Amino acid sequence: MRYSSGLRFRAAALLIVFVVSGALWAHWLPFDYSYANPQVVGNPSDIRYEGRGGLILPPSVSSEDRIRVAGCRDCEWKMTPACLPGPDNYCDAVIRSCPGLIDHVRTWFRPANGDWVETGLICLTTYRIATVADIDRFILESFHQHVPPLEPQCWPAQKVIVQLPYVCESGQKPHSHMWTHTVAGHNIEVSATPAWTWNFHGSHFSTTKSGGPFPNLSVSHTFTKHGNKSLQVETRWQGSFTVVGLGTFPIEEQLSQTRSWTVPVGEARARLIAPRLTTPG
Repeated sequence: MRYSSGLRFRAAALLIVFVVSGALWAHWLPFDYSYANPQVVGNPSDIRYEGRGGLILPPSVSSEDRIRVAGCRDCEWKMTPACLPGPDNYCDAVIRSCPGLIDHVRTWFRPANGDWVETGLICLTTYRIATVADIDRFILESFHQHVPPLEPQCWPAQKVIVQLPYVCESGQKPHSHMWTHTVAGHNIEVSATPAWTWNFHGSHFSTTKSGGPFPNLSVSHTFTKHGNKSLQVETRWQGSFTVVGLGTFPIEEQLSQTRSWTVPVGEARARLIAPRLTTPG
């Protein structure tokens, strides 16, 4: 039996419609996800983000992994696509809450001299990457806004002389100060406690006391020679922070404030004064 070219064309078109319709119908049928391969992962070498040190993972990751990864500042981490596209790879992002495969990643962690270990899946639409080192730097740049300024005072304000104590205070309280930040969407709680180092023209003195006016001599110095004397005081803040239920982490960056000035120191000279003699009568 022979068919015209037009009839053959219509038959072929009809066959294509049936095939496409069948595929679409199969796509929309209820799918038993228990048959999907849960072990399919992205290629660990296909890196989207990578870094080193103390990665802050979101609460969607297990607490054990969050603590381990955040606490290792010398460890490597990386993020790879959650899955590989293609007919042989099931992408589990379609059954998760992350909207869009482009925002769905797997996180990997490698301790020093260790192997890469997967730590979980992250949706980047609700999480922004931050490390403990990033938070350290942010605190260093902004801590001056949250701690009291270094405003030293010393007595006597004028006519400082040798052999008498020169008494000082830092102008700051010795107790801890606390404040909060939001860094890359993560809630940070910071605590810092001050200590002071005084330099009285080469004579160094460290203390956790803030000093005060006489008779408080906890911060004082007695000069033995006259002349212009250089002074300096440095406040060093010992800080730590917690982040999204993690920590406490020590702040490794040095938080410090410094003030310098010069004071003239005079001699205390004795002067003999002859007594006034009175004449009798």
